[in-house]
Amino acid sequence: MPTPLIPPMPNGTIPGSAYWNDWIEKLRSLVNGFANGISFSNITGKPTTLVGYGITDGQNINQKDQPNGYAGLNAATRVDKGLTTTDYIIANSSTQGFTMKSPNGHYWVATISNAGAVSWTDVGTTSP
Repeated sequence: MPTPLIPPMPNGTIPGSAYWNDWIEKLRSLVNGFANGISFSNITGKPTTLVGYGITDGQNINQKDQPNGYAGLNAATRVDKGLTTTDYIIANSSTQGFTMKSPNGHYWVATISNAGAVSWTDVGTTSP
């Protein structure tokens, strides 16, 4: 049932009359409708930009893969750009980490022992 329109509050009429009762029921229906929430699609005048929502530090799409921008992700949710850094690159997994592709198309994963010995494991021709 659609929410009835709320007419102006009845002035010059005693409370308890049919006009007041109708007004109160319409108001109750409106308030109860809000209790279930308001659909986002029913909100008008929504902004169309991050700044319109009050977000002033968002990254624009034209900053993707640009210096001081952000690195975009490929279909496998991996960064598809190179990395140059003067900081540490840390892999916090003992089973997943640095991987290289050999000229014959095989992928090799590096692991390290507790003694610091690095070994390489051939994981096939499909990127892990």
